[in-house]
Amino acid sequence: MDQFSPRVYMPMVLFYPNHEFDSQRKIVEKSQRLKYSLSETLTQYYPFAGRQTSNSYINCNDEGVEFQEARVKSKLSEVLEKSEDEALDLVLPTGLSWRGVRNDAALVIVRLVHFDCGGMAMAVCMSHKLADAYAFATFLTNWAAGTCQPGEQVAPHFASWPYHEAIVPPGPDETMTWLTKRFVFDNSKIDQLKVMAAESGVKNPTRVGVLTALLYKCAMDASKANTGSFQPAFMNQLVNMRSKMVPLWPNFSTGNLYWKISVSTKDESDATLKSITEQLIKGKAQIEGVKIEDWNQPGFALQNFVYDFSDKMYLSSSLCGFPFYKVDFGWGKPIKVSLKGTMLDNMFILKDTPSGDGIEAIVSLNEEDMVSFQSQKELSFASLAEKAL
Repeated sequence: MDQFSPRVYMPMVLFYPNHEFDSQRKIVEKSQRLKYSLSETLTQYYPFAGRQTSNSYINCNDEGVEFQEARVKSKLSEVLEKSEDEALDLVLPTGLSWRGVRNDAALVIVRLVHFDCGGMAMAVCMSHKLADAYAFATFLTNWAAGTCQPGEQVAPHFASWPYHEAIVPPGPDETMTWLTKRFVFDNSKIDQLKVMAAESGVKNPTRVGVLTALLYKCAMDASKANTGSFQPAFMNQLVNMRSKMVPLWPNFSTGNLYWKISVSTKDESDATLKSITEQLIKGKAQIEGVKIEDWNQPGFALQNFVYDFSDKMYLSSSLCGFPFYKVDFGWGKPIKVSLKGTMLDNMFILKDTPSGDGIEAIVSLNEEDMVSFQSQKELSFASLAEKAL
């Protein structure tokens, strides 16, 4: 088990309309199919049905996952008119989002929510100790495949390497509070950012790269506006390593297979879109072709996550291209996939918009920085997401 990933639940919700105007009997049948196919999927993802006994081990005791059902006396369309946080609070299991996982608790908690119109929400909280976001998505696609056609699941590949004792990093402080807002960048605006980066001398800028650089720059500028001076900072961008390892690991590899690219801004001269984007490109090139045996070295992973706590820390992750919008249980793909907030403050999470016409950025900052962040001129490239959909 990954000893470094935090012991918290990742909260994801997939919203499904009732395209076929199903009767109550059909809705009950759907629920039964979901439960049966989930139990079948867990025979392959057997650690997911166990219990964590320490930071290093899961007892594969087949205690199972938790499956809840609930009804919200509203139509799905009415719920999606609310703010995203309000909509998610209606459907997610209470008090679990990004919160700690107890030793005796289920590692996966599913809550199937029915709406008056026959639409549904599939809320899933999964322990980050089990899997990263990409493995989360492939677990859901496997479950969905088995619901549509029993036996169609693809057997997961469990990543493993020799166990080494490691210092356990601290988890998120559950007493801290911050503001989370969502910003939507249309593809046309992202293309403009790429052009700006290229004109400044950046070679082959990417969508995720320029957008991550923009968010980091705006966050640092917001902090400077509040403190009156530039604060040295660094950002770790988490990267899915499945396509970058040597040899390659299959897409259905489960576990926490991510790495990080570090960007350091010790001086204000480094806090430019050009400098940040180039550091991200350089970091990405350095992790291409990482050998699996390097991960087997004692302390190797931990020493690559060393933080200089005298600098302000930011964290960024991208879920763009992850197959959450392909999770089809037999009644169509989700019209909206939502992630409830972030694990930490000073964090950015990028994800695809429902129609694929842009990128949604989930941004968490302290209250003062968020106010200044929203007033940054570069944020004119984005629109603030007021509704869930």
